Amino acid sequence: MTVEEFISDSGSQTVKRVLLVVLRVYLGVILLVSSWGKLTGDGDFATRLAGFVSRNIADERTHGFYAGFLESVVLPNAAVFAALVMWGEFLCGLALVTGTATRLAAGFAMFIVLNFMLLKGHWFWMSSSNDAAFFLIGLVLVLGAAGRAFGTDYYLARKWPKAGIW
Repeated sequence: MTVEEFISDSGSQTVKRVLLVVLRVYLGVILLVSSWGKLTGDGDFATRLAGFVSRNIADERTHGFYAGFLESVVLPNAAVFAALVMWGEFLCGLALVTGTATRLAAGFAMFIVLNFMLLKGHWFWMSSSNDAAFFLIGLVLVLGAAGRAFGTDYYLARKWPKAGIW
């Protein structure tokens, strides 16, 4: 086998979307479980969020470039950001489990996870960062149109084939 054949054969391989269903449902369940504790847990999530953000900044875990944003925007508006996180995780999780607007939901999930990762001071190459794995799962779901297999995106894509979010 020549190098050209190796590259050609490797580049022509595809993954069946049905295999992406496992990743889609997995990430969806992770988000649903995470949001459920925030939506139904004891105490005000806005207070818990503000405390978590403040502790990470005080312990200098948060990346310096991100700490200023957290201090000037997130902390003064903790109630708004708490609602965005809770409902964002819940709605993204529900959309991923059902395969509805999967690309959009996975994109939002990537955004949520990236912000959480930066808050904790992690990078993609850190072995302790499961958030990086969740981010990359979201990227695969966006690129693979994973909702078209065993999801409502299958029907939505047939009805509106030019919409890019299916």
